[in-house]
Amino acid sequence: MILGSKADLLKCLERLVESPEMSPPVEVSILDGAAIVQSLDPNRSDKRVLTFSDYALKLVLHYISKSGDRIDVVWDTYRPDSLKAHTRQSRGTCDKIRVNGSTRIPANWKSFLCVDENKTTLYEFLATQMSLLKTSQGQVVLTTYRDNVLVANNSTEPVEPEI
Repeated sequence: MILGSKADLLKCLERLVESPEMSPPVEVSILDGAAIVQSLDPNRSDKRVLTFSDYALKLVLHYISKSGDRIDVVWDTYRPDSLKAHTRQSRGTCDKIRVNGSTRIPANWKSFLCVDENKTTLYEFLATQMSLLKTSQGQVVLTTYRDNVLVANNSTEPVEPEI
C-alpha cells in the first residue's frame, strides 16, 4: 500500500476535469444564520458596533445583502429537551442578556453565544431586522423566524417560499 495525502490525490483528479470558463450565475444563496453570527464577531470588526442594532445593520445585513438576488437565511433552533441542550447545560452557564436594538454588545461575544436563550433572542431579532430590509430591485430575502418564514422585498407582489 502506498501512503499519500489528499492533496496529492486532488492534483491527479484535477487533471481529469476541465474547469468551466465561467461559473454559472448564482440564483439562490442559502445562508446559515448561526454561522454568520459566529463569524461576525462585533468586537473584532473594523466598523464601530456598539449596540445590537449596529450589529444588525453594519455587519449582518451588510453581509447578507451582497449574497445575490434570492437569499434564504436559516437559523438554528434550540429545543430545551434535546440531548444537545443537556450537554450545553452541564458545561455551566453564562449570563442571559436581553437583546433589542439599543442593548449594548457584550464584551465577550463567545460567552454571550454560549447561552441558548441569548442565541434564540438574537436570531429572532436579526430575522426581524432582515424582514425590514430595503432590498434592491428584484432582490428577495427570506428568513426563518421560529416556525415561520419572513420575507423582505421591494415588490408589492406576495412571495411564497418554495419548500
